[in-house]
Amino acid sequence: MKRIAFSFLILVFAVSAFSQSNIDVLHYKFELSLNDETDTLSGKASVKLLFRKEGDNCMLDLSAVSKGKGMSVFSVTDYTNENKLLPVVHSDDKLKITFPKKINAGDIITIIILYKGIPADGLIISKNKYGKRTFFSDNWPNRAHNWIPCVDDPADKASVEFIVTAPSHYKVISNGLLIEESNLPENKKLTHWKEDVPLPVKVMAIGVADFAVNYPGDVNCIPLSSWVFPEDKKDGFYDYAQTKDILSFFINYIVPYPYKKLASVQSKTIFGGMENASAI
Repeated sequence: MKRIAFSFLILVFAVSAFSQSNIDVLHYKFELSLNDETDTLSGKASVKLLFRKEGDNCMLDLSAVSKGKGMSVFSVTDYTNENKLLPVVHSDDKLKITFPKKINAGDIITIIILYKGIPADGLIISKNKYGKRTFFSDNWPNRAHNWIPCVDDPADKASVEFIVTAPSHYKVISNGLLIEESNLPENKKLTHWKEDVPLPVKVMAIGVADFAVNYPGDVNCIPLSSWVFPEDKKDGFYDYAQTKDILSFFINYIVPYPYKKLASVQSKTIFGGMENASAI
């Protein structure tokens, strides 16, 4: 009983803390550039905000630069109002963005943030067990702000899309459905994934690696895929193919699956497996 009461108090505190925010994020679009020469990420974040309360400013989470790692913000503009440049204060891992006049409750504003830096956490840039370079998000529970500007709170949900430009030898997996994959000059490739189901930031994900990819079938018109390091594809493809029976069981006996695809991904992170939405 004490445990239940304690858990309830934590839930109440979390909900009440989020309710103090004057914004609700409706959609994120992250355009990211990765490279093999450095760990520096270049980003463009388009954030669609609903103002829950009247106000002339809003706050987003984003790590500032410290000891050579963190994100530097170059500009914040109001896309809804002719891309006007907005004043911003970046300190204590917060972006305070000020508008020239008060925004009414119920108004929707899209802001665009240009930024760059080396993630201290959240996006793990490393080498896998075969010595190959990889990029894997590891956002749980509130570490996404180390590489993307966001409301880094599990209570805030939004749809999301990731548009990743990276060297062409990589394959990119993320939430949602694949919208585009295009070769670019200078041996680069653009990959665009989009998820329409609102998600907490902690389960938004990208994985960038020299993947081998297998498609073991579908369940109720939901396509399944397996993303593993090429050296592990014999066992990995077999093991991940079991997802077909597992997903079918859960749909039949627990609840319908809420997403339009299910990717099972081998990854190099910090804490182990993570239930990232549609890209586990």
